[in-house]
Amino acid sequence: MSRQYRSDGIVSRTPAADYTTKRGYLGSSSAGTFTISSSATTKVTGVILDGNQTTANYATEKISVGILGATAGTVPMRLSGTVVEGAFVQQSTDGTVVTDAGSGARVLVGVALESGGTGENIEVAPITPVYYAS
Repeated sequence: MSRQYRSDGIVSRTPAADYTTKRGYLGSSSAGTFTISSSATTKVTGVILDGNQTTANYATEKISVGILGATAGTVPMRLSGTVVEGAFVQQSTDGTVVTDAGSGARVLVGVALESGGTGENIEVAPITPVYYAS
């Protein structure tokens, strides 16, 4: 018998650092701790939907993480470049996303549903991360 345990791929994790201002950043979990990605080519597992509430107590707080490929609906993603609506987005080296370069080693994580620029969060339709070799 099959049983659905969650209706959405949103989980709570302990932040590895102070993520009060990191809504929309990509990263991965290990042993219940979520760390923002520092790689453009190592696939991430999720995106921060809500950061921790306080800077001083971040180690005892939880953040909400949307698991890419399992989250129903759209998610915020932080930009580190200009992105236009309809473009595929790929991971950057700091947990943000940029417009898909179309070649080279990269990880695609979604489709932009609006345009934006560096430092902004935009609405993205997430996909299960896909690695493309160079």
